[in-house]
Formats: sequence, C-alpha cells, structure tokens
Amino acid sequence: MATESSDPFAILGPDARRRLRPAPVPDWTDPMLATLTDLRFSDPRWLFERKFDGERCLAFARGGRVTLLSRNANVITNAYPEVASALERAAADAPAGSPDFIADGEIVAFEGRQTSFQRLQRRIHLRAPGPLVQQEVPVFFYLFDLVHLDGFDLSALGLIDRKRLLRRAIRFGGSGSRRTA
Repeated sequence: MATESSDPFAILGPDARRRLRPAPVPDWTDPMLATLTDLRFSDPRWLFERKFDGERCLAFARGGRVTLLSRNANVITNAYPEVASALERAAADAPAGSPDFIADGEIVAFEGRQTSFQRLQRRIHLRAPGPLVQQEVPVFFYLFDLVHLDGFDLSALGLIDRKRLLRRAIRFGGSGSRRTA
C-alpha cells in the first residue's frame, strides 16, 4: 500500500477512491459554474461559497509548469506571472511534489477589503505586467476546486473530497499567502 506522501488519494475513503476515473490531463475542461436561481433554500448538505468579483481561471499544471486559462480558454499566464509562479512553487511543496493537476478558481484584486473588478481591469489585458504594475495592482488566486489530479478525472467525486485533495495538492504558506478555508 502506498504511503500518504506518495499517494495523493490516500485521504479518500474507499467509496470515493472507486469513483476516481483514470484519464490524461485534457487540454481543456469547462470550469464548474454556479447556477442562478430565484428560489431560496437551505440544506446542511450543501456547500455555499463567497462570490468574488474577478476573472475566472483554470490552472493547468503539467511537469511542474503552470498555464493559466480564462473561462473562454484564452491563455492568460503572461497577465498574471506571479500567480503561475506561486502555483508552481506551492505544487512543488506538496507531499507528492509537483503533481499534474487542473485547479479551478478566480483571480481577484482588492480595493480595501473588497474584491474590485474595476481595479483588476488594470491587469486583465496586459501581456507582461512589470514589477511596478504587479506591485500597484497585486492579485490573488482563490482556488475553488480540483478537477483533475495526477492522471485522474475527479469530476465523479463530491466537492468536499475534491477540496480535500486540493489542500494536499497545492500547499501555500508564508507571508504572501491568504487562506480562507
């Protein structure tokens, strides 16, 4: 049996492990999208997340290198080089070390304590923001979901299991990181 450090799926129970589907990392996958509704409901089995005002982003990691794609499948890595670099470093610090993955999240900028799409717009269409722009408009990548990990499609797993795997696959720490979960 594999040790937890060498088996990224060791934290899953037997039922969840049976739902893993072997699959190569695809070139594209649709982000998980919320569904708007006018109906109010409450259910303790549901997971509710904060709505951010930013740019949706899928991070594709292959062989230790990260490519960032917008929800329209446009490459945006050069617009947010510090995000790609941070993901590469964080994945390298994971127990299994630099796993291949697809993570789903949102890139945001803040105005005070609130996310601000208007402020983020100063970065969105830049091809290669220099250090001054990166300092003037710092961005953060809030990760919601892990869609693929080390040769397995995770879409048949429940969101809570995917979030547990996300926390193991990408380790953040130090003065520049924020963790809200």
